[in-house]
Amino acid sequence: MYEPKREFITTSETILFVSSLFMWLYIVRYFGTVDSAWSILPAVTFVLFLRSFIGRRVDLSFNWAEEEEARKSDQKQG
Repeated sequence: MYEPKREFITTSETILFVSSLFMWLYIVRYFGTVDSAWSILPAVTFVLFLRSFIGRRVDLSFNWAEEEEARKSDQKQG
């Protein structure tokens, strides 16, 4: 079967990463320090990027889909 090529980084992940980078640069440039309350937004944006980026590489389903299919086939048989 045709298996689609996995991208290294998706468009949405790129947008999250670049926007968090520019937010950090803006905060450092105009506020002079990163320890202000404004650092929360780029930090959250970067966490969203990491969650998406790492989540695509790690199987977070723990084979639940396969177990669900096996349970359904067992119910049909019995």
